[in-house]
Amino acid sequence: MEHIELFGKHVILTPMMEHHIEPLYAASLPSEIWEWSATKILSYEDAVSYVKEGIRAREQELHHPFVVVDQTNDSVIGSTSLRSIQFDNQSLEIGATWYHPDKWRTAVNTECKYLLLQHAFERWHMKRVEFRTDELNKRSRAAITRLGAHEEGILRMEKKLKDGRIRNTVVFSIIENEWPDVKKSLEAFLDR
Repeated sequence: MEHIELFGKHVILTPMMEHHIEPLYAASLPSEIWEWSATKILSYEDAVSYVKEGIRAREQELHHPFVVVDQTNDSVIGSTSLRSIQFDNQSLEIGATWYHPDKWRTAVNTECKYLLLQHAFERWHMKRVEFRTDELNKRSRAAITRLGAHEEGILRMEKKLKDGRIRNTVVFSIIENEWPDVKKSLEAFLDR
């Protein structure tokens, strides 16, 4: 899989590498990040596994995990991924996204999604980009809706979490012919 680095005004999305373990762990310390996440970084060992699994998935061309770097101070503030990449079907998922709470309700998430969507639709010519989240995660559902994604439905009892709870997963998507309007909307938000 090609080396992908995406540059915005606020963030840089750079491929996840082993030297990102410590800064990712530092960014992951606030426990509220992990309330609704299926994968959690709750220890240094979790951070090591998270990065190594991400690198392995990229090598197998399944996912492309990024670290999110804040351009104002060159610090790692979270992670996001292009996942379930299916070039034959021209579809993928954007997911495994988390940020340090200091970056919640800022332009960071919007710009990350803009960069990933732009790459998916304009560079890789995808027809469909999907987002998934826990049915109970109201903050994530609202953020995905604000992007311009359409809620498609709920996959009942779709994923067993480490705590034993089986979550319902809400599926959203943006399709190719919707991207121009979504792009304009995201650009208008980022220009404010």
